[in-house]
Amino acid sequence: MESIPMSSESLRQRGKARRQADIVAAAADLWRARGVGNVSLNQIAAAAEVAPQTVYNLVGGLEAISFAVIELALARLDGVLASSAETGVALALEAARVSAGLYIADPGLYRQLLVRVPQVLFDGTHLGRDLAQITIRAMVQAAAAGEISARIDPDRLGRTIYINYLGALYDWACGDAADADFLRAAEIAVLAPVVACMPPEASASDAGRSGPAARLFALLAPPA
Repeated sequence: MESIPMSSESLRQRGKARRQADIVAAAADLWRARGVGNVSLNQIAAAAEVAPQTVYNLVGGLEAISFAVIELALARLDGVLASSAETGVALALEAARVSAGLYIADPGLYRQLLVRVPQVLFDGTHLGRDLAQITIRAMVQAAAAGEISARIDPDRLGRTIYINYLGALYDWACGDAADADFLRAAEIAVLAPVVACMPPEASASDAGRSGPAARLFALLAPPA
């Protein structure tokens, strides 16, 4: 069977995507090695083997490149969650654990970027999306499953969880929290408001078992 030849437009788009990926990868490598403040756009262009104007045209300036690097972690998170069978509170916990793990796996890069470009954490418009939608979707599912009280607005609860998570992330990025503390705080960011919003009967029955309240109590217990 003969293969269908690729159109010139498709080839151009693939070439553009490849050059964009090369630019972002070159920036990430240079920032890890030298520090974000010690790398110029011209150096990124040279490492990616493109002209500086090509960097501007395909990605943008240094701030835009920073957002593109962070978007790589978010894209990996999207991939994990897309294949996940979890819903509701379990989905929110998985999102917190996976995203924290992605940042922890590359601290030399993400600690720099998240401190230098904090608006990417709080203003999703820079990334073309509302990052709180992950936890909002999880809380909509939690409400439908009876995991949270019917009196609770899932949108507000989801945004509260996201803001809590950002606090844990920023503490880690600033070096004020170790990796293990960040992972613990990321889970607490989800569980504390969820447990507060559980139906009374669910909260009472869960406290001594293995649900959200029991997990929260375990995370908040003093060290052995």
